[in-house]
Amino acid sequence: MTKILDCTIRDGGHLTEWNFSEECVRATFKAAQLSGLDFFEIGYRNHGSGMFARCTDTDLRRVILSKFSLKLVVMVNAREFLPENFGSGDYADFVRVACHPHEISQGVEICKILIDKGYETMLHLMDASNITDEQFNALKNYDKNNLIYFADSYGTLLPDDICGCFELLHSKGFEKIGFHGHNNKQLAFINTLTAIECGAYSVDVTAYGMGRGAGNTPAELLLNHLGRDSGPYIQLIETYYLDLYKKTPWGYLLKNFANNV
Repeated sequence: MTKILDCTIRDGGHLTEWNFSEECVRATFKAAQLSGLDFFEIGYRNHGSGMFARCTDTDLRRVILSKFSLKLVVMVNAREFLPENFGSGDYADFVRVACHPHEISQGVEICKILIDKGYETMLHLMDASNITDEQFNALKNYDKNNLIYFADSYGTLLPDDICGCFELLHSKGFEKIGFHGHNNKQLAFINTLTAIECGAYSVDVTAYGMGRGAGNTPAELLLNHLGRDSGPYIQLIETYYLDLYKKTPWGYLLKNFANNV
């Protein structure tokens, strides 16, 4: 069964400068637990001033009192990585290392450092549609026991493109492949379903589709479609995210479409 990662706080933080109440974050984490998700990405480390743009080990332990079966994930951009911000005994289980096509070699080396420190890693390939063959070749040095993600960063990929990305990564020997969609063309949901059909190891969702720009795949829609319990997310959205949406709307906007024409 494909695993599901909630990245509401990390991706949705682009709209709030990663300032969420601890109560909201705990409630989002609880919804992910109750709905049987596998990963919870709580924010960035070393990306800004908001609490969930820093995600220090101390803050994580205070906000998330017990992880239960959920794996806790933090993201770091390759260009912002500082080895001293990561150490053994960290409350985070996974680090997602985000890299642009020209940063893939750097991302692979960062993952090696993190693996040596005891973390599991997700190498996150942004702007996947523009990665050259030469840049893809740098992936040969990535430990294939760890996750590799590709992101439709601008929401421009079609379902056939998703299949093509999976075929390419499978041809490179990768089995643990994740997908992160954006909704600029209202395709995040169907692209996520396509990723699952192509054998995705994991896919990303957010509460009410909250995320940068046009947003992401809505958790409640995917859970409902898969016959899983979406009730905790419905309650979460009604309690917290409808108000957030009124303050900082996300979703399909004409300007997001125009930027990709």
